[in-house]
Amino acid sequence: MLKHLSGLLAVSALFVGAMALPPLSGTAYAQFVPYQGPYRQTPPPPPRPPVERVPSHAQSMQWVPGHWTWVGNGYRWTRGHLARVVRKGPPPPPYRPRG
Repeated sequence: MLKHLSGLLAVSALFVGAMALPPLSGTAYAQFVPYQGPYRQTPPPPPRPPVERVPSHAQSMQWVPGHWTWVGNGYRWTRGHLARVVRKGPPPPPYRPRG
C-alpha cells in the first residue's frame, strides 16, 4: 500500500513541477476582437412606402397611413387602416326623453 502511495506522490510532484516551469514557447496574449456578425447596431433606412388608396369614410373615422416595421433582419409593411376619431372636449348632454 505504501508503494502505491509513494508512486502516486512522485507522479503528483512531477506534474506540479512541470506546471510550475515557464512556457517554452512565446507567451500568447488575449486579444479583443469586436463581433462583426450580420446584425447591425442601427437598421438601414426603410424603403419608400407603397402608394395606398384612402377609402372614403365618415367624419368620425380617420385614415392611419401604413408604415414599415423593422423585424430582426428586414422590414415588414403594415397596411394603413381606418380608426375611429376620439373627440376631446365636454361630453354630450345626457339623454332626456320628451314628454
